[in-house]
Amino acid sequence: MPEKAKLGFVGCGFMGQCVHLPSFHKVKNAEIVAVSDLRPKLAKAVAERWGIKKVYPSHLEMIEDKEIDAVVEVTNKSVHAPIAIDALECGKHVFTEKPMATSSEDAKKMVLTARKHGLKLMVGYMKRYDTGVLRAKEAFTELSDSDQVTFARSHVFGGDWICGVTAEIMIDTAEPLPKINSRRPSFSTERYVNIMDSLFEQIHDVNLPRYFLGDPAAVDSSMLWPGGFVSLLDYGEFPLVLETGSITADFWEEQLIIYFRNGWIDLRPAPPLLRNTPAEVQVYLAGRAQREERLHGMWSWAFERQAQHFIDCIVEDKEPISNGADSYKDIVIVESIIRAASEGRRIEIRSMV
Repeated sequence: MPEKAKLGFVGCGFMGQCVHLPSFHKVKNAEIVAVSDLRPKLAKAVAERWGIKKVYPSHLEMIEDKEIDAVVEVTNKSVHAPIAIDALECGKHVFTEKPMATSSEDAKKMVLTARKHGLKLMVGYMKRYDTGVLRAKEAFTELSDSDQVTFARSHVFGGDWICGVTAEIMIDTAEPLPKINSRRPSFSTERYVNIMDSLFEQIHDVNLPRYFLGDPAAVDSSMLWPGGFVSLLDYGEFPLVLETGSITADFWEEQLIIYFRNGWIDLRPAPPLLRNTPAEVQVYLAGRAQREERLHGMWSWAFERQAQHFIDCIVEDKEPISNGADSYKDIVIVESIIRAASEGRRIEIRSMV
């Protein structure tokens, strides 16, 4: 294993410039040696801004570079899968933004390709690296030893998620965006295209409950209305309600609350791009000595911790927390939610890969 991972970066848009390039730039045992974007002027300008020595017109040329150990792929969600598969076939470890793909078929190909070549495939679920979330997970594990989950609710209506992060001085060369052909599941219909896109954009709120509760057995029901979407997921001894929608607000509206017989854990993630602000965690304990506790995570940015984790997994040859096989399940769940709505019936979840 290399002591320092050499990275090729695919995608120079908003998330690339303002989030992932700064985060990976700070990783102690990594070096960004190449960048690629279909907008050549933008790729050249971003490379100059960050002191990156090589610029490639597309990922296909970049992944042939023998110096590169791993690819960080931050592009449109419809091309995450083909770019990742190309890179894995060329022997590169891959970090890709969420969602890992826009169909379970593509996601499965990614997992199997990484497995075939013995490579790391990690998906950008930065909330799993949030120190507030980690404190909540510790509390959940402790409570689970003596109490039973009775209900869970995953809620996101959004709001202001950017929080002024464009202060990174985002470069804009006014080149037209490349044309992207969307990749959809074979069963999808036009009626559910927008809600499926929304679920993929907010897939953190499918993934985060799984980090605590494991995998649901089925989607009991789903309903679309003009303001959003609600779905009931079957966890056997308890249900989880998933609520998604949108709100125009100068704050961030997101919550995971897990109820036990004798209390709850209330997790409130910070706006995604608010730096060094961990999720807020409140634990309520009932019983004879009722009390509330507020747990505090370490002052850090989840995106930077996520970037460091990916590099550590390469250098130390360990499996990422948000690896491809685990993340594949989220794509299956999203598809099951849409099928439950379109077919009006319970959908069993089979997500083995």
